[in-house]
Amino acid sequence: MIIYTDGSAQPNPGRGGYGVVILDDNENLIQTVSRPEKDLTTNNREELKAILYAMRNYGQRQPIPIVYSDSAYAVQTLNDWMFRWAKNNWKQPKNKTPENLDLIQEYYYYYQQGYRIILNHIKGHNGHKWNEMADKLAKGEL
Repeated sequence: MIIYTDGSAQPNPGRGGYGVVILDDNENLIQTVSRPEKDLTTNNREELKAILYAMRNYGQRQPIPIVYSDSAYAVQTLNDWMFRWAKNNWKQPKNKTPENLDLIQEYYYYYQQGYRIILNHIKGHNGHKWNEMADKLAKGEL
């Protein structure tokens, strides 16, 4: 399974949402998801929500789903920084609380329960068919 995720807020912060494109291993489209956010939000928050959707709904599948996000912030947060923050009582250097901690801790909870995705960064707005579709879903254009 291959999953493309994207989040959006226009302006940032502003109205937004997230989009998810779910494919089989041969890149045949299985499903799309578009979730608008009624409250003001940020693009980073929506990026994390899209990845969390993939983890929550597909993280128990075998083989482990491959997830692509064009958010370097979200990928680094969930692949690296989250583990350091958890060891440091959910604090960044200088005792600062990470932004979007509620979403990060929810993702960490699923990780601790054995859920897994392979989370990769993909360059955004580069003409990749499925990434562009996730972007349009996040913006409510599809």
